Amino acid sequence: MSERFAIVTDSAADMGALAQANGVDVVPLTIRFGNQEYRDGVDLSSTEFYAKLETSPQPPITAQPAPAAFVETYRRLLDAGAERILSLHISAALSGTFNAASIGASMVDARRISVIDTRCVSAGIAMLAIDARHRFTEGASFDDVEKAIRADLPHVQLFATVPSLTYLARGGRIGGVRGLVGNVLKIVPILTLKDGAVSEHTKVRTFTRAVDQLVQTAIDRMPDKARARIAILHSVAPELAASISERLRIATEPVSEITCDIGPTVGTHAGPGAVGVCFIP
Repeated sequence: MSERFAIVTDSAADMGALAQANGVDVVPLTIRFGNQEYRDGVDLSSTEFYAKLETSPQPPITAQPAPAAFVETYRRLLDAGAERILSLHISAALSGTFNAASIGASMVDARRISVIDTRCVSAGIAMLAIDARHRFTEGASFDDVEKAIRADLPHVQLFATVPSLTYLARGGRIGGVRGLVGNVLKIVPILTLKDGAVSEHTKVRTFTRAVDQLVQTAIDRMPDKARARIAILHSVAPELAASISERLRIATEPVSEITCDIGPTVGTHAGPGAVGVCFIP
């Protein structure tokens, strides 16, 4: 039974309703607007977050969960009958969440809890968590599933773009002056992850061109039809996400596909209107 094995992630996975549907427990990161503190997805929904992002005089700040949050989650799952726990987390190059989860596991029972730095974020983590659940459901052993997930990690690719550099500049992902100049000149980056950290893949003029190049880049990196696993991510841009999804389905015929709404943790840096594609070729 797959219930013997629990799966835990954090809110940077942007799983939303996919978490409950796939039996994944989510430990929330914290979002602060000034003196107000919220747990991502618990006290603050994505809709509420983006409304605050547009109107708040103070930009949001994200914070990793405390180890105690993982201790509570791990103990609850083990007490409920889980034999082992697979814990998949946002890249350690982007957040201290993996470290907090590792400390939490050591305080509970490190022999029964495998904590993995996915070196990814958002839909990339979600894809891995859902794949792990499917493997457990099909009867695979814990060790085999962990081995398969770790084997997938180097092959997960993510490309994303944002209509405005304002939020990346606010969050320190790019310099403030560069963000201002980029907005004025309509220079739009296509971002990727390199060694788990955000990196600029290329940059183009206009957001429309960036989206087109993002899609083509993804297609070029998935040469074999009916093989790739795909995830679309977006921040309050469902129509654009659906358009990207259709183009990718026609070109690559993926074996699986999910769509993730970018929540407060990632949305703090991406802002509204961002879109991306994550895939395992």
